[in-house]
Amino acid sequence: MATIVNVNHLDGIASFEPPNHSGTVDHKLLHADNGAANLAIWHGQVEPGGEAESHQHPGMEQVFFVLHGQARFTLDGQVHHLGQGDLILVPRGITHHIKAIGDNSLKVLIIMAPPPLSRDQWEPVAQ
Repeated sequence: MATIVNVNHLDGIASFEPPNHSGTVDHKLLHADNGAANLAIWHGQVEPGGEAESHQHPGMEQVFFVLHGQARFTLDGQVHHLGQGDLILVPRGITHHIKAIGDNSLKVLIIMAPPPLSRDQWEPVAQ
């Protein structure tokens, strides 16, 4: 059975804001309920100036792929500027912070393995 989701048509997919995020809207594209047992893929949109505060995921790797916009991505204390087509790996337990910069919304695909089981997997880190 194929699961097909179009990131340009998110109507009908429930949206939410993860813990310790501001100005963000995420949509779960692939997850346990639609067939993905070992990973999850979300679409995230961050308004200009919005951010995911410094946090880490001790039990999960993440990959962020920039579809649109620009981000200042701090990974383990190092600052990276990302734009359309850039991809960054966040290893387990590494502190990261994402901020949308510029005049346009940041749109990203977020790939997580293993998939998050609860909101408790977002552990804030003091800056």
